[in-house]
Amino acid sequence: MKKTLTAYAALAVCGLASAQSSVTLFGVVDAGLTYQSATARDAATGASVKSSKTSLANSGYNSSRIGFRGTEDLGGGLAASFWLEAPITNDDGATGISTFARRSTVSLSGGFGELRLGRDYTPTFWNDTVFDPFGTNGSGTNVISTVSGNTTINNANYVRASNSIGYFLPPNLGGFY
Repeated sequence: MKKTLTAYAALAVCGLASAQSSVTLFGVVDAGLTYQSATARDAATGASVKSSKTSLANSGYNSSRIGFRGTEDLGGGLAASFWLEAPITNDDGATGISTFARRSTVSLSGGFGELRLGRDYTPTFWNDTVFDPFGTNGSGTNVISTVSGNTTINNANYVRASNSIGYFLPPNLGGFY
């Protein structure tokens, strides 16, 4: 009888906790098939040489990814959240959920805004991606993001940084941020 009551109590607590929580599995799988062909004239023989290539590419317009995010209502207008997002390569399967290198954060939000801790976008990248009409992925990628995101110029933290602390103003400020 005692074990039965304990089991019912545990189920009741789980039921209450799940009513206040939400966890979402999300992702993007973006693949592109490309075909290229070129014809050239051999300078020595004058013969026409044709070559072609068909290939599968990963993350053509959006970065392929898989993630988990969740929110727990703490009451009084406060919420605790987490976000774990991993890159995936759907063309060869070489990258999977072995690392959450895209985003890995915990946060506390309320009427004051949101305080976010962990690996996240940098303020510089936020400015570039929000205000650039061509975005930061695909054929319209801006030059700033292409050059700044290049690790050969020693700016590996242009897009994301680990061990960061971010503060986001509340959304009800009439567009001010």
